[in-house]
Amino acid sequence: MRTELFSSPFWKVKVPNHNKIKEKYLDLFIKGYEDNIYKIPEGWTTHKCHTSFEQKLLFDEDIHDEYESIFKSIFGGFSGHLSCWYQVYKNNEYQEWHDHMPSTLSAIHFLNFDKEHKAPMFEDPIRALRSIMNSTCMGQCTIKPTTYTPDVEEGDIIVFPSYLLHTIPAKQYETHRVTIALNLNEY
Repeated sequence: MRTELFSSPFWKVKVPNHNKIKEKYLDLFIKGYEDNIYKIPEGWTTHKCHTSFEQKLLFDEDIHDEYESIFKSIFGGFSGHLSCWYQVYKNNEYQEWHDHMPSTLSAIHFLNFDKEHKAPMFEDPIRALRSIMNSTCMGQCTIKPTTYTPDVEEGDIIVFPSYLLHTIPAKQYETHRVTIALNLNEY
């Protein structure tokens, strides 16, 4: 009998008040991008990224409540602290491979996102072991892809374990690709 073990959970849901959040914040985020108000955070290896990560942009309490309610709907409860920041991509900005440790769970809300925009790409946390297994199991193993790109659209939020490595590939866009990222740190 063959059984798959230790898969990583991943959730995708619609943000109930997406349009309200977009109306409240999108123009502000794009203006910050156009005015180049943020610098690349220290320690990041990207050379081209627009994010409020280091400045810990303060969102209104109702936005935190909105995201907390999403976590409650998925997990049946909420215990922890949410931190939020935003990113804007348009002119070949990208985010290198990274995780969100030591947080427990992370999320990405696709605030302004259409067909031209690239979704994040996730890496299998045990890809190196899978490579060894694939080369030594004499044709008895199913070769799995080592990356996953979710099918997302504007208004979606994806929630994933913070240990998952992910990247945002660079691309030139006609319109701004805007996301809000979140980390849940449990108490």
